[in-house]
Amino acid sequence: MGETIMPEERMPVLGVFLLAAASAAVHGDASGQAAGGTASNWTVSPQPERAYGWIEGEPNSEFYGIVGLAHGPDGNFAVADRQLAMITVFSPDGTVIAAMGRQGDGPGEFRSLTGIVADEEGRFVVFDDAHQRLSEWTFDGTLVGDTRLSREGTDRRIGAVGQFADGSWYASEGDRMVATELGDVGRDTVGYHRLREDGAVGEALVRVPGRVTTMFTVGGMPPGIRGALFSPRALDATRGNCLLAGASDDPVLRIFDRTGAALGELRLEVQVDRSTEDARRQWISATIAVAREVGQEVGPRQERMVETVGEAMGMAERIPFAWDLIVDDLGYFWIQPYELPDGPGNSEWRVFTETGQALGTVRLPEGFRALRISSDAITGVWTDGLGRQFVQVYALDRGGDTEARPLPPGCG
Repeated sequence: MGETIMPEERMPVLGVFLLAAASAAVHGDASGQAAGGTASNWTVSPQPERAYGWIEGEPNSEFYGIVGLAHGPDGNFAVADRQLAMITVFSPDGTVIAAMGRQGDGPGEFRSLTGIVADEEGRFVVFDDAHQRLSEWTFDGTLVGDTRLSREGTDRRIGAVGQFADGSWYASEGDRMVATELGDVGRDTVGYHRLREDGAVGEALVRVPGRVTTMFTVGGMPPGIRGALFSPRALDATRGNCLLAGASDDPVLRIFDRTGAALGELRLEVQVDRSTEDARRQWISATIAVAREVGQEVGPRQERMVETVGEAMGMAERIPFAWDLIVDDLGYFWIQPYELPDGPGNSEWRVFTETGQALGTVRLPEGFRALRISSDAITGVWTDGLGRQFVQVYALDRGGDTEARPLPPGCG
């Protein structure tokens, strides 16, 4: 199953508050939730079976900004860290096999490392969205070569690349601002394009609604940029040789094959709420509460600043239902719910079948960001209170349900 190399999220308007919220992760237990359906019987081990990172005396095992990992031959895997501009390869027992990369513009150097995925040749590819460049490596640390993206089907910056089951690639555009009248809310779209081996971004496969963004001018001053409350995000995943794409404020994923032919839709059984002034007040209260929870001093002046910004910003039409989407190795869809004020949802992930039927929820550890879900394990990144990151693997017990779900017709 293909994976997607995703760009790191851009900091929202009130980054000073929300950044603090993101660094407040605390490790907790994980257990299945009693919500009717098969998934209510699934459980996650309370402690990780394996953990990688921060080995004493091994500086190449220290992580602060993990953007992804890729599994290779013999159980080895590579970890990409954006903040350190570095890739580290581990053996299954946690030994560091190789470390490569650094800040820079030369071959094998990075400015904005945003993701990593294993290819069909037993190697891995990383994407740097600042350089708009792909770099291919072996799992022993050898740079095979760099490929800079070129434009044919779009003039927009590429924000992510991904791979289908047959090894072919696609690229998706990054966000861009859209012009609108002061006080209105404009909406961006995201295009998905063929990506050839020579790095050429070709014709569009599909275009879907993207993040809500607005650009406006006040009194002849230079353009100002702002987001909107409850700004949605593009959601995408691959199943076999198909791309499923949609937006986080509409529970419908459109299905396209790798040629761009539309094959249907997947409607998820989930409620989506409309934005209201009460939701605006909830956003303001939640933003202030989060800042205080992580120890920030929020006096009357700071509180009023948050209220002023919250009252002035436009609102998207609907409140997103999702923050993240993962399709596991068996073909189940996992949704991490959106949570106020504007960031990753809580640790209860919703699980759906390939037809969109809701099965229930599964609780993952607090502070744990899932990256891959296999038939019997969940691999991801856990961040401690000091901002240190660890790759952790938790056992997943599906209660004996380990049968793969069927692919959508035309995706084999």
